[in-house]
Amino acid sequence: MKQTTESLIRAILSGDNTVTEDIAEKVLRVCKQPQDHRTLIGPKEAMAILGVSRPTLRSYVKRGLVDQIAFSSRKLRFDAETIHRLADRGVTSSLSTSNLSYM
Repeated sequence: MKQTTESLIRAILSGDNTVTEDIAEKVLRVCKQPQDHRTLIGPKEAMAILGVSRPTLRSYVKRGLVDQIAFSSRKLRFDAETIHRLADRGVTSSLSTSNLSYM
């Protein structure tokens, strides 16, 4: 965390009389912890990795297999690690083999 950011957070916390010094230090300690930075990819790249069409990718989102991150209605992103994990694991079909009848 940059020194100016830390100074600003300290100033904000010191301006609140309900925040003790102990709480302020805990807040600063949490702010200094490294953040989880995910690699985001667009829908086209996600579809290419999974080998699926846009409607199938939408289906995966609706089924909860993939979370989409919407920055706007036209700018969607997906977590690259999740997409790769899904591509490696595969998607189980909703059609069970027990429902199939063989002649």
